[in-house]
Amino acid sequence: MAKHALKNAGGVPFLVLKGIFVVRAQQQPDGDTVAFAATANYSPGPVQTNVPVNQNGSRTVNIRLQSIDAPEKAQPLGAKSRDVLLTSLGFNPSSLGLGDTDFTADGPTQTRVGWLATHGMDANRRPLGYVFAANPGFRHGAIVSAKEILAVIKTSANYRQANTGWAFPAFYENTDATHAAVFQQAAAKARDGKKGIWPKDLTTVGFVPTATSLGSNGSLVYPKFFRRVEKWKAAKPNAQSFIQWLKAQVDGKKLVRGAKPKPVPLWTLFEKVSAQKVAVPYDVSRLWFSE
Repeated sequence: MAKHALKNAGGVPFLVLKGIFVVRAQQQPDGDTVAFAATANYSPGPVQTNVPVNQNGSRTVNIRLQSIDAPEKAQPLGAKSRDVLLTSLGFNPSSLGLGDTDFTADGPTQTRVGWLATHGMDANRRPLGYVFAANPGFRHGAIVSAKEILAVIKTSANYRQANTGWAFPAFYENTDATHAAVFQQAAAKARDGKKGIWPKDLTTVGFVPTATSLGSNGSLVYPKFFRRVEKWKAAKPNAQSFIQWLKAQVDGKKLVRGAKPKPVPLWTLFEKVSAQKVAVPYDVSRLWFSE
């Protein structure tokens, strides 16, 4: 799989930071994003980052958890995935005013000490990385290799989400190939064990591509594909119309590796299984996406 990790293979540096995870009133945490601030000054070295230094949680940045994609707030099991992540980082979700349908935190700001290992930012300038409830074994501000992160990756909250079945694997050109292999194995075991999201996932079986059909009381599909459906905003289900619409979109034209011997546009992953339903008949843990 190394050929798929175009930008981050082997020795790409990670910046390790000690800081705080934060949940403030009006924030809407989910299962693969958490607010964070470093609690001491640091030098980023070769790593591009925008993590603020802040002691009380008043200034934070949302960390996008590398190698996973959790159900969205509007999807089934989105609240459960969120709660598993928050609990693994030391929060009590019920004390934050969060419920199965209410994703907005209330009450005073809550913080928990934690650690981040980041290697850069995504297209939306969110730091990408692995988060840890306890020190993974590095000093604050250390620059370490992807190989060194690999040695501690199973202690990350990212891995816990995948291993317990509460997040899908998700790999991009910035994902290290050796890291991806660990998450592929975790996802396979969770899927085989029918843990978490996997019994409800209809991505490969077939689903109706409308936001209503895929809402919190509907069918669960791979979040990246759900986000494409959300953008379509069609009221009536029509499989062929959805595929043709996606074909014309910039997102739909982005290349995906792992489905075929050569990279293919994302829209070609979708197959019509009935007049109303489409499916993506591929193991998502084998797919690598462009940002």
